[in-house]
Amino acid sequence: MLNENFVNTCVLFRDLSELIADSEGEGVGIFAKTLKDNYVGAVDIQVLNPDAEVIMHQPENKLPSRNPAQRYLSLLADVAKGKIDSTSQVTGGDRTDSNEKREELMEVLNVFRGPGEGYQDYTPTEIDATSYEQGGTLIIDIQVGEGEATGSFDLFDANVELPTEGYPDDALASAWDIPPGDTGQIRHQFVCGQRFRLGATGNWFCEKGSTNAFLARISVVPTETQETEDSL
Repeated sequence: MLNENFVNTCVLFRDLSELIADSEGEGVGIFAKTLKDNYVGAVDIQVLNPDAEVIMHQPENKLPSRNPAQRYLSLLADVAKGKIDSTSQVTGGDRTDSNEKREELMEVLNVFRGPGEGYQDYTPTEIDATSYEQGGTLIIDIQVGEGEATGSFDLFDANVELPTEGYPDDALASAWDIPPGDTGQIRHQFVCGQRFRLGATGNWFCEKGSTNAFLARISVVPTETQETEDSL
C-alpha cells in the first residue's frame, strides 16, 4: 500500500527546523514546515499532497488500541481512493466523511456498567444487516454519557458468544476507553449480509459496578454506493 500509492519517508521532529532553514522556503523545506506546523506529539502520521497540503493527519497514539495496524491501513486506503480530504479530522479512529452516503439502521440508548478488572459485563445490541447482500461498511457512532464509567465497545459476529472475562479476542472491531462525555466510532467492512452484536461495557479501570449511559447511532454505507462513488 505505501510503496504503490505514496512516497513513504520518516523524519525526526528535531530535524525539521534544520530542513526548513537549509531549503530557504523551497522544495523539501515547504514540506518540513507543514509537518512541523501540524505536529502533535509522539509519532505523527501525516499524508501531504504535492502542494504540501495536509490530506490526512493521524497521531499514532490515537489509533484504536485494538488492531491499530488494520486501522492505519484502512486510513491509507481511504486516502488513496480520495475519500479523505484536507478538511477531514481523523483522530482516535473516529472519522466523519461528508461524501459517505449512509443508510441509517437504528439508534440505541442504553446503559453499561463497570465489570471489574479482567472481566466483561456486556450490554448487547443486536444489529441486522442481512438486507445488504453485497456487503458494505458498518458504522457505529458512539456517544458516552456524563456518568461515572468509561466505556469500551466491541463488535462481534452474531454467532459469537460474548465473553465474560479476558480480552475480547473474537471481536471484529472495537472502540475502547471512551471517557464520560466523549465520543468514538467503530467501522467494519463486511462482504455479505449478516447479523452483528455490539457489546457495551465499562473499561477495566473504572470502579466495578459504576454505570453510564451510551447512545449508538448505527448506519451502513452499502457496497453498491461505494463502488458508484469510486467510479465517478
